[in-house]
Amino acid sequence: MKKIIGTIICVLAVAGMVAILAGNKKKMQEQTASAEKAGGSEMVTTMKVTRYNLERTFTSNGVAQAVRELNFMSEISGRVVALYVDKGSRVGKGTPLLKIDTELLEADYKAALASYEALKKDEERFTRSYEAGGVTSQQLDNIRTQLTAAESRMTVSRWKLDNAVVKSPISGRINNRFVETGALIAPSAPLFEIVDDSRIKVSCNLPESKVKLVSVGQKVEATAGESTGKTFTGTIKSIGIKTDRGLNYPVEIEMDKDPDLITGMYLKVVFSAQDGQTGILVPRKAVVGSVLAANVYVAQDGRAVRREVRLGDMSGDNVEILEGLEEGEEIILAGLMNISDGSSINVVESK
Repeated sequence: MKKIIGTIICVLAVAGMVAILAGNKKKMQEQTASAEKAGGSEMVTTMKVTRYNLERTFTSNGVAQAVRELNFMSEISGRVVALYVDKGSRVGKGTPLLKIDTELLEADYKAALASYEALKKDEERFTRSYEAGGVTSQQLDNIRTQLTAAESRMTVSRWKLDNAVVKSPISGRINNRFVETGALIAPSAPLFEIVDDSRIKVSCNLPESKVKLVSVGQKVEATAGESTGKTFTGTIKSIGIKTDRGLNYPVEIEMDKDPDLITGMYLKVVFSAQDGQTGILVPRKAVVGSVLAANVYVAQDGRAVRREVRLGDMSGDNVEILEGLEEGEEIILAGLMNISDGSSINVVESK
């Protein structure tokens, strides 16, 4: 009985092997027939080129800055006798910042005023004398010239006296103070650094390919990374008309007011392209070569034709083709390793 069972098992095993060998033979025959039918052509998979509605988003880094920063300098000379603000003080436009000793300024103004009033009387006398023929026109012109110079000197002296109390030209916060009580200051000497942080701006740089996709007035978002994990919003206020040394265009964004948004914060600005943009997207695997020398293969009349293309943005597994392809053409996706420009191909699948 055992011998009979063993014999049956052996017969079944042999039959299975015969069946497998027969199947392999059939498969090889089919592959051979397919190759003969292709006439030696490489089998490839293709895809028809189509235009899609693009949802372009791209980012640029920037730092939050105050809308205005002013290094306020002295316009007159004198010794500081009083300081009214310190670092961190909030000031408005016209707020007194410091006072300069007025003793010399007052003396100078009195002298200038006296000189002007004396020349004014002389000019009146010379005018009457000229009308009576007592002085020449040249003498009258000279006294009038002296009067004009004296009036100018008096005006400047009065202006210095009136500005002995130095006032803030803008609203903001005193970020730094460069002067102390008792210091002798001169014109162009730095006094205060005033920062107007009532509004925050961010300056970014965009290449030509990106700057064409944005416009003044467009809304953007900005993320602050690990500092707050918060997203802020803003509006594009200006776009530069010339590039910097890196061939990028400056874009300035005014951020919406937010108590968590402070100057010096590092931000990643997210731009979204205008609606209605369309473009050609192809799988990245269809592109051969480098970013600067990219190519695809187009299926034309049973042959692979190499086509130079210009790449745009990446979008997942796809890449945008800016130049080199037209809608409706067929590009080769699979089988690229075995083909070159002009190779004979057999399309086994078209997507």
